[in-house]
Amino acid sequence: MNITEDFIIQFTGNASALSNGKALAKKGKFSALSITEDETLLFGSCAGSGAKPYQCSVDFTDPEKPVPRCSCPSRQIPCKHVAGLLFCKAQGNPFTVQPVPEDLAAKREKAKQKAEKKEEKEAAEDAPPPAKTAAAKARSRTQAVKKYRAQLEGIALAGKILRNIMLAGLHSLDKKNQKLYLDQAKELGNYYIDGIQAALNSLLLAGAEAQLKQDFSEALGAANYLYALLKKSRAHTEQKIAGLEAEAEAEAAKKGGAQAGPAVNAGPAVNAGPPAGAGPPVNAALQSAIEEQMGYVWKLAELRELGRVVENARLLQMGFSVITDNAKKEFVDEGIWLSLTNGEVYLTKNHRPFKALKHVREEDSFFPVLCTPELFVYPGDKNPRVRWERWEPQDCTAEDLKDGVEAGKRDFAAVIKEVKNQIRSPLADKNPVFPLRIARLAPEEGDRAAAFDEKGVKIPLRLDNFAFLIKSLSRDQAEGNTLVCRFDQDMKTDILWAVPVALVTGAGVIRFMY
Repeated sequence: MNITEDFIIQFTGNASALSNGKALAKKGKFSALSITEDETLLFGSCAGSGAKPYQCSVDFTDPEKPVPRCSCPSRQIPCKHVAGLLFCKAQGNPFTVQPVPEDLAAKREKAKQKAEKKEEKEAAEDAPPPAKTAAAKARSRTQAVKKYRAQLEGIALAGKILRNIMLAGLHSLDKKNQKLYLDQAKELGNYYIDGIQAALNSLLLAGAEAQLKQDFSEALGAANYLYALLKKSRAHTEQKIAGLEAEAEAEAAKKGGAQAGPAVNAGPAVNAGPPAGAGPPVNAALQSAIEEQMGYVWKLAELRELGRVVENARLLQMGFSVITDNAKKEFVDEGIWLSLTNGEVYLTKNHRPFKALKHVREEDSFFPVLCTPELFVYPGDKNPRVRWERWEPQDCTAEDLKDGVEAGKRDFAAVIKEVKNQIRSPLADKNPVFPLRIARLAPEEGDRAAAFDEKGVKIPLRLDNFAFLIKSLSRDQAEGNTLVCRFDQDMKTDILWAVPVALVTGAGVIRFMY
């Protein structure tokens, strides 16, 4: 059991619980600190505001999924008392070897039984499904087509709202009209297109902001995005319907020309996304995020079935930030990760709705190497979103840093071309992240610098809040190493900038975005 501060930060996932727990440990609020002989259970008491101390523990029976427990009333899991218990271990406080308390032994047994039932359920789900009858397949197709046709109705409604907005002009999005359009946008929640609904809300918020600034460039960008999303969503959905109808016709032909059943009039609608029994989505969808942009939530089992898994992946976080999404009314914890396995740059996104902040774990910066046996990669373009279930932290070694440096792109002209191609795509992320192998780094006036490759191709750097740090780098620190950058095109000047996220060297990682 190796309890480090990095582990506690990642495990706790809440800045307040982390700092308060650390303070409790420093103040000596813990007593009866105990550990089992096999070192799979830490437990102890923490003095609180009441007469009785709180009983807290961390169970490492499954090292990849430690279980925190505490008798306090806090809804934050892990709470500050659990964090403090871990800090006591990390800072070397003495723990007495004790047997497992009866109440924790009972909870362990209950958790074991629950885990066994879950394994049985997963095994049953992984087992090949029984062959469907022709009637069952027809019902499944009918159900899917009905849902897809509902999506088309919602897309048409969203298109009508967008046309009304553009005919009136973006300057018409005052408070009165914004409320009218927001009420109309609520109706889209009935058509399984949550992503399109959020895009419309983003346009309305951008329009209201533009009224204050009298700058409509962001609102125009949001309108262009929504228009492109509606166009591609319509074509994508129509293609899925055509595929299912062609499948029905093919089966009817096998039966000697018997007509397939009606495609719309049976069965209730289902969740958006690929329906059970209808087969995987069209291949084109696997190379873009259109399903997710429309509002579908991919399941890990689906990603595994589609082969979107990287085995034995090793990731090193380059940057971390918290984004406020007012359109979806949520915070998004975004991590930028460099794969030491294949050199790709991935993103993680943890969504925390405003209404559920107490119930959703907050992510934080992560500094060790994250190792996972299965890295699930969501459909998307450059920098696809990833997720994992099981993982463990490992110290970053010289070999890991070498792999990180080698991931840098040496041909800047090819990178610039790829970035521009992505920016031209209306639905693609306009701020892709690339690792750049720096041959020369030259400071310029103000908060500017320039990176050059071995052929002398230049990429201008916008240093933002870290100009002093970039300009203080020595030649040995920068040249020959890899600068991970997020690209951004200034729409007014048309200049393509690279904003540094982190510098990977043979000695360590210098992060500019925590």
